[in-house]
Amino acid sequence: MHFQAILGCNPEDKRIFVADPKEGSRHNRGCAVDLTLYDLKTGKPIEMTGVYDEMSERSYPFYPGGTSLERWHRDLLRHVMESEGFQVYEFEWWHFDYKDWQHYPILNLKFEDLNGAAAMKKAA
Repeated sequence: MHFQAILGCNPEDKRIFVADPKEGSRHNRGCAVDLTLYDLKTGKPIEMTGVYDEMSERSYPFYPGGTSLERWHRDLLRHVMESEGFQVYEFEWWHFDYKDWQHYPILNLKFEDLNGAAAMKKAA
């Protein structure tokens, strides 16, 4: 989120895809993950209804377009993540939030600073 504030890249028409840096995000609470499926034989991402980080309606998890196989893969990913306590973000098929994300503090730490309890103390 820090990089968005520095670059000023939070365009109004893409607000549903990019969190307001002043309010933080689910990611910098440590409660969100962006992911896709990969083909282990080719090492390439499986095609979904929209490409990862695409800012269009094709990114919506219930977008009706694309091929039936693309929708099946997207739905498979969602069902597996939901079975583990995550919920898909309503505008991005690749973004999953862990339950109760609202109860975690907003952190703006470097990876080097992530150290379990020390990271939580620093944020408090």
